[in-house]
Amino acid sequence: MKKLVIIAVATASAILLLCSCFYFSGDKNKLNANDLVRYYYKVHNGYSGFSREYEIVYADSIVTATVRDCNFLIDSCDVYTASDVPRETMVEIGEMLIKAKVQNWESSYTNPDVFDGDSWSIDVKFGKDLIWSGGYMAWPDDDPTHEINKIIYNLCKPQKEESKQ
Repeated sequence: MKKLVIIAVATASAILLLCSCFYFSGDKNKLNANDLVRYYYKVHNGYSGFSREYEIVYADSIVTATVRDCNFLIDSCDVYTASDVPRETMVEIGEMLIKAKVQNWESSYTNPDVFDGDSWSIDVKFGKDLIWSGGYMAWPDDDPTHEINKIIYNLCKPQKEESKQ
């Protein structure tokens, strides 16, 4: 069973590596931090089976932040949420992404020398403009996602809910 899980993790990491591509649907010069309506980031460790997802969404005049800590080896997820997030937090995150020129990130960030490391993906929406990128054991220069993820985690941490997936 353990061998099968390791093979599945390696296969999933390889698929993400091959499918990592950049997608942007709008005008690269017209992003506005006030238009950020969704930030989603996922990191998956190919060795341990652990993944963490960070998400902050603005919908119906409410900002909701969520962190999911999952381990598919033991079939569990801890979910942390906060629904009273100030809109200014979304704008701050939007400014960080625009400053890092997320709309100009390359299609692939890959370190071919590592087989069982971290794969990641980011999905951002400014108004109707979608941005998606991903990679494997390599990240863009001046990547703000660690700092953004820390903001989201700190918003959610005190309000822990357990759930089974």
